Amino acid sequence: MKHYFLLFLSLVLWSCQTAPERASSLAYEPSQSYPFGRPNPAAPEQLAQFHFMIGRNDCVEERLNNGTGEWDEGRRTWDAQYFMNGYAIEDSGRSGATTNGNIRIYDANADQWNVTFYSMPSFSTGVWSGGMEAGNMVLRQPQKAPGTDFDGHSTLTFSKISENSFDWSGEWISVDGSAVFPFWRISCTKLPT
Repeated sequence: MKHYFLLFLSLVLWSCQTAPERASSLAYEPSQSYPFGRPNPAAPEQLAQFHFMIGRNDCVEERLNNGTGEWDEGRRTWDAQYFMNGYAIEDSGRSGATTNGNIRIYDANADQWNVTFYSMPSFSTGVWSGGMEAGNMVLRQPQKAPGTDFDGHSTLTFSKISENSFDWSGEWISVDGSAVFPFWRISCTKLPT
Protein backbone atom coordinates (compact mmCIF):
# COMPACT_ATOMS: atom_id res chain seq x y z
CA MET A 1 0.00 0.00 0.00
CA LYS A 2 2.85 2.36 0.84
CA HIS A 3 4.38 1.78 -2.63
CA TYR A 4 1.10 2.67 -4.35
CA PHE A 5 0.84 5.86 -2.32
CA LEU A 6 4.42 6.86 -3.27
CA LEU A 7 3.70 6.08 -6.94
CA PHE A 8 0.50 8.14 -6.79
CA LEU A 9 2.30 11.01 -5.04
CA SER A 10 5.11 10.89 -7.63
CA LEU A 11 2.59 11.11 -10.48
CA VAL A 12 0.78 14.03 -8.86
CA LEU A 13 4.04 15.92 -8.29
CA TRP A 14 5.21 15.20 -11.85
CA SER A 15 1.94 16.46 -13.33
CA CYS A 16 2.17 19.64 -11.23
CA GLN A 17 5.65 20.34 -12.57
CA THR A 18 4.71 19.70 -16.19
CA ALA A 19 3.18 22.85 -17.59
CA PRO A 20 0.52 22.41 -20.22
CA GLU A 21 1.93 22.85 -23.69
CA ARG A 22 1.29 26.28 -25.15
CA ALA A 23 -0.65 26.58 -28.33
CA SER A 24 1.67 26.47 -31.30
CA SER A 25 3.05 29.82 -32.33
CA LEU A 26 1.26 31.72 -35.05
CA ALA A 27 2.91 31.43 -38.46
CA TYR A 28 3.31 35.17 -39.09
CA GLU A 29 4.32 36.34 -35.61
CA PRO A 30 7.95 37.29 -34.92
CA SER A 31 10.17 34.22 -34.63
CA GLN A 32 13.83 33.29 -34.81
CA SER A 33 13.56 33.03 -38.60
CA TYR A 34 11.51 36.24 -38.92
CA PRO A 35 12.45 38.54 -36.01
CA PHE A 36 9.92 41.21 -37.07
CA GLY A 37 7.21 38.79 -38.20
CA ARG A 38 5.66 38.73 -41.66
CA PRO A 39 2.51 40.07 -43.26
CA ASN A 40 -0.25 37.48 -43.42
CA PRO A 41 -1.15 36.79 -47.08
CA ALA A 42 -4.83 37.01 -46.10
CA ALA A 43 -4.41 40.51 -44.57
CA PRO A 44 -5.68 43.55 -46.51
CA GLU A 45 -3.15 44.70 -49.13
CA GLN A 46 -2.98 48.09 -47.37
CA LEU A 47 -0.88 46.44 -44.64
CA ALA A 48 2.07 46.99 -47.00
CA GLN A 49 1.63 50.77 -46.60
CA PHE A 50 3.38 50.60 -43.21
CA HIS A 51 6.06 48.09 -44.23
CA PHE A 52 8.61 50.94 -44.35
CA MET A 53 8.77 51.10 -40.56
CA ILE A 54 9.20 47.36 -39.89
CA GLY A 55 12.50 46.74 -38.11
CA ARG A 56 14.65 48.83 -35.81
CA ASN A 57 14.91 52.55 -36.47
CA ASP A 58 17.15 55.16 -34.87
CA CYS A 59 15.76 58.67 -34.99
CA VAL A 60 16.43 62.33 -34.30
CA GLU A 61 13.45 64.17 -32.87
CA GLU A 62 12.58 67.79 -32.28
CA ARG A 63 9.81 68.82 -29.91
CA LEU A 64 8.48 72.35 -29.68
CA ASN A 65 9.14 73.88 -26.29
CA ASN A 66 5.97 75.90 -25.73
CA GLY A 67 7.67 77.99 -23.05
CA THR A 68 10.50 79.24 -25.27
CA GLY A 69 9.15 78.65 -28.77
CA GLU A 70 12.42 76.82 -29.54
CA TRP A 71 12.78 73.27 -30.86
CA ASP A 72 14.46 70.87 -28.41
CA GLU A 73 16.41 68.14 -30.19
CA GLY A 74 16.95 64.61 -28.92
CA ARG A 75 17.48 60.99 -29.94
CA ARG A 76 14.87 58.26 -29.94
CA THR A 77 14.23 54.71 -31.11
CA TRP A 78 11.23 53.57 -33.13
CA ASP A 79 10.91 49.83 -33.74
CA ALA A 80 8.07 47.97 -35.45
CA GLN A 81 6.95 44.41 -36.12
CA TYR A 82 4.00 42.50 -37.50
CA PHE A 83 1.67 40.96 -34.92
CA MET A 84 -1.82 39.50 -34.56
CA ASN A 85 -0.56 36.73 -36.84
CA GLY A 86 0.52 39.23 -39.48
CA TYR A 87 -2.74 41.19 -39.69
CA ALA A 88 -1.50 44.29 -37.85
CA ILE A 89 1.63 46.20 -36.84
CA GLU A 90 2.80 47.15 -33.39
CA ASP A 91 5.53 49.68 -32.86
CA SER A 92 7.20 51.31 -29.91
CA GLY A 93 9.80 53.90 -29.17
CA ARG A 94 11.80 55.48 -26.42
CA SER A 95 12.86 59.06 -25.92
CA GLY A 96 14.67 59.71 -22.65
CA ALA A 97 12.50 58.28 -19.86
CA THR A 98 9.36 58.28 -22.01
CA THR A 99 8.22 55.17 -23.83
CA ASN A 100 5.34 54.98 -26.25
CA GLY A 101 3.69 52.42 -28.45
CA ASN A 102 1.13 52.08 -31.20
CA ILE A 103 -1.16 49.41 -32.58
CA ARG A 104 -1.82 49.88 -36.31
CA ILE A 105 -4.81 48.06 -37.81
CA TYR A 106 -6.35 48.57 -41.22
CA ASP A 107 -10.17 48.60 -41.14
CA ALA A 108 -11.20 47.34 -44.58
CA ASN A 109 -14.88 48.17 -43.97
CA ALA A 110 -14.11 51.83 -43.23
CA ASP A 111 -11.22 51.88 -45.75
CA GLN A 112 -8.88 53.52 -43.24
CA TRP A 113 -6.10 52.91 -40.78
CA ASN A 114 -6.85 53.11 -37.06
CA VAL A 115 -3.83 53.74 -34.89
CA THR A 116 -4.02 53.59 -31.11
CA PHE A 117 -1.24 55.39 -29.23
CA TYR A 118 -0.06 54.85 -25.63
CA SER A 119 2.62 56.66 -23.65
CA MET A 120 4.19 56.17 -20.21
CA PRO A 121 5.24 57.08 -17.51
CA SER A 122 2.94 60.06 -18.01
CA PHE A 123 -0.07 58.18 -19.35
CA SER A 124 -1.59 59.43 -22.55
CA THR A 125 -3.53 57.70 -25.27
CA GLY A 126 -5.51 58.44 -28.39
CA VAL A 127 -6.76 57.04 -31.67
CA TRP A 128 -5.88 58.54 -35.05
CA SER A 129 -7.42 57.45 -38.37
CA GLY A 130 -6.51 58.01 -41.99
CA GLY A 131 -4.55 56.68 -44.90
CA MET A 132 -2.29 57.45 -47.85
CA GLU A 133 -2.54 60.96 -49.33
CA ALA A 134 -0.22 61.96 -52.17
CA GLY A 135 2.48 59.49 -51.10
CA ASN A 136 2.30 60.39 -47.40
CA MET A 137 0.57 58.46 -44.62
CA VAL A 138 -1.70 61.01 -42.89
CA LEU A 139 -3.59 60.25 -39.66
CA ARG A 140 -5.98 62.63 -37.92
CA GLN A 141 -7.80 62.96 -34.63
CA PRO A 142 -10.45 65.68 -34.07
CA GLN A 143 -9.12 67.99 -31.38
CA LYS A 144 -9.57 71.51 -30.04
CA ALA A 145 -6.51 73.72 -30.28
CA PRO A 146 -4.78 73.44 -26.89
CA GLY A 147 -6.35 75.86 -24.42
CA THR A 148 -8.99 77.11 -26.89
CA ASP A 149 -12.38 76.28 -28.41
CA PHE A 150 -11.02 76.25 -31.99
CA ASP A 151 -11.89 73.05 -33.85
CA GLY A 152 -9.21 71.23 -35.75
CA HIS A 153 -7.24 68.02 -35.97
CA SER A 154 -4.13 66.60 -34.43
CA THR A 155 -2.46 65.52 -37.67
CA LEU A 156 0.36 62.98 -37.83
CA THR A 157 2.15 62.62 -41.15
CA PHE A 158 4.72 60.10 -42.36
CA SER A 159 6.63 61.55 -45.32
CA LYS A 160 9.86 61.01 -47.29
CA ILE A 161 9.12 57.29 -47.02
CA SER A 162 11.77 54.91 -48.39
CA GLU A 163 13.07 51.42 -47.59
CA ASN A 164 15.75 52.90 -45.33
CA SER A 165 14.21 55.99 -43.76
CA PHE A 166 11.12 58.07 -43.07
CA ASP A 167 10.13 61.39 -41.56
CA TRP A 168 7.21 62.00 -39.22
CA SER A 169 5.56 65.21 -38.06
CA GLY A 170 2.86 66.13 -35.57
CA GLU A 171 0.79 69.28 -36.12
CA TRP A 172 -2.47 70.80 -35.00
CA ILE A 173 -4.35 72.04 -38.08
CA SER A 174 -7.56 74.09 -38.02
CA VAL A 175 -10.62 72.69 -39.80
CA ASP A 176 -10.26 75.17 -42.67
CA GLY A 177 -6.48 74.63 -42.86
CA SER A 178 -5.69 78.29 -42.24
CA ALA A 179 -3.87 77.70 -38.94
CA VAL A 180 -1.07 75.15 -38.57
CA PHE A 181 0.86 74.63 -35.35
CA PRO A 182 3.69 72.05 -35.58
CA PHE A 183 4.68 70.44 -32.27
CA TRP A 184 6.90 67.40 -33.05
CA ARG A 185 9.25 66.33 -35.87
CA ILE A 186 11.09 63.02 -36.21
CA SER A 187 13.53 61.75 -38.83
CA CYS A 188 14.34 57.99 -38.73
CA THR A 189 16.91 55.72 -40.34
CA LYS A 190 16.54 51.94 -40.43
CA LEU A 191 19.28 49.89 -38.78
CA PRO A 192 20.67 46.89 -40.68
CA THR A 193 19.19 43.54 -39.62
